[in-house]
Amino acid sequence: MDLLKIVSLGGFGEVTQNMYAYHFLPQGKEEGSQILIIDVGVGFPNADALGVDMIIPDFSYVLQRQEKVVGILLTHGHEDHIGALPFFLTQFKRRVPIYTSRLSKGLIEEKLLDYGVPGIKIQEIKPDDKVRFGVFEAEAIRVTHSIPDTFHYFIRTPIGNFYHGSDFKFDPHPLDNKPSQLAKIARLGDEGILGLLSDSLGSEREGVSPSERELASMFEEQIETAKGRVFVTAISSNIYRWQQAIAVSRQQGRKICLVGMSVGKNVKLAQKLGYLKLENRDLVDLRRARKLPDKQLTFLIGGSLGQVGSSLYRVTSGQHRLKIKSTDRIIFSSPDYIPGTNKGIYTMIDNLIKEGADVVYHEIENGRIHVSGHGARRELALLLELARPHYVAPIGGSYRQAKRYLQLAKELNFKDSQLVLPKENTVLVYSRFGLKTEELQPPLRQVFVDGLGVGDVGKVVLRDRRVLAKEGVLVIVMIYDRRRKLLQPIQVMSRGFVYEKENRQFLKTIARLAEQIFNQTYHAEAMEDFALVRQKVQAAVEEYVYRETQRQPMILPLLMKV
Repeated sequence: MDLLKIVSLGGFGEVTQNMYAYHFLPQGKEEGSQILIIDVGVGFPNADALGVDMIIPDFSYVLQRQEKVVGILLTHGHEDHIGALPFFLTQFKRRVPIYTSRLSKGLIEEKLLDYGVPGIKIQEIKPDDKVRFGVFEAEAIRVTHSIPDTFHYFIRTPIGNFYHGSDFKFDPHPLDNKPSQLAKIARLGDEGILGLLSDSLGSEREGVSPSERELASMFEEQIETAKGRVFVTAISSNIYRWQQAIAVSRQQGRKICLVGMSVGKNVKLAQKLGYLKLENRDLVDLRRARKLPDKQLTFLIGGSLGQVGSSLYRVTSGQHRLKIKSTDRIIFSSPDYIPGTNKGIYTMIDNLIKEGADVVYHEIENGRIHVSGHGARRELALLLELARPHYVAPIGGSYRQAKRYLQLAKELNFKDSQLVLPKENTVLVYSRFGLKTEELQPPLRQVFVDGLGVGDVGKVVLRDRRVLAKEGVLVIVMIYDRRRKLLQPIQVMSRGFVYEKENRQFLKTIARLAEQIFNQTYHAEAMEDFALVRQKVQAAVEEYVYRETQRQPMILPLLMKV
């Protein structure tokens, strides 16, 4: 019996790290099987993931089956759908066709160039195009989102048709005047859809998501009434948002200054490809901007998610040539639902307010400053009604949002047997006779990107970093000779735990305790056991320190034989 398995390599129940493997197995066997990949996106770390830059999907399932991969499809140009592609392609040794929309193609090519991944050809696919990948035939469907050129994919396979419906909303009046292809979705529904995977992020909101056009009045009001310079920050690939800020700024006689590498590249790429109405004469660099009156300047700046090291972060912390003035207005036109970003956003807003700036953000504008790119319940219901799938699985949302989505499907008379709430390691297994689920083995692991390292930071490392950040460290240095005798008094050094000058007696007691344990363990008749001494010293000191201070710093016994 032929099977088609759908594996989420970023894990079901995740908003980000979007990467799906459609795995066709003839007669249910690995031999002769084929894999089509949809999206290769990154995730964003929580505040307690110290030093971690991003999270990427666990590629293991695909890398173990490289010869079976027949192609890659990408839905749109947001980081949580394309951002992990450079990391994947450096590990994936084969070259397979990669298709996406025109704007996404340009964004990906810039990204691959930045990461030094040469020789990758990205091919453009247009709405209504059909592309063959082995046993798979994919057809692109235009939908609206917060970035132009967003696609859903209709996938024909030997066991039935599938509809991959990642991030979308049904905006009837999009800024590019290219609405979603609703009639086409209905026609494809008539052809029959075995399985629908649908965005579920907006399932908690009633009605429909407002149109991007509704932000025009907000930008007009905020830019027109600003006393001095205006800073607009948004996700760097949110071309629609930049377009509205640019249009209003031009009307107000302001010049545009691009601040930040990602913003500069994305805006200029969108301008080059015709997605942005922006003349070169409207642009000024930072040097020229300094010579213009404040009322004639709008800065488009990266850092809307509070990222450490972003341009807005460096401006706020005094590390940038730009300095905040009390007459500045900063507009945060950015989402607040991306996991791992909330704390950074609000910390940055607080710091800007401390500097005296007028900060405009989501809460005080009652939602007028940002509109979601994800459909609310009425739009999600419309996709279900048009597609009329036999089986439904929510993606692109947390578990609570996936659960709400399935409740919506029940209201539309879908039966429990047609609905599945997949967990992180769930594999969807389709056949001509129905849908079942199984557990992915081995289970997914979290893959952290830390600086230039990929996957070399795990949960143990993060735990140690959290301990160091919160409790500090005690280093116990024991220098001894081949006779197992200490050559000098044991040194105890505190970093981030207690102030040494004020706690000398406390640290001396720890040194005496460590010496006692050392001598008891390394007595004359015992075999030398480096690990045993470390273990016993660490255990004894941890117990003593906690008893005296109710704190648990990291204890590092260092033994040096000379």
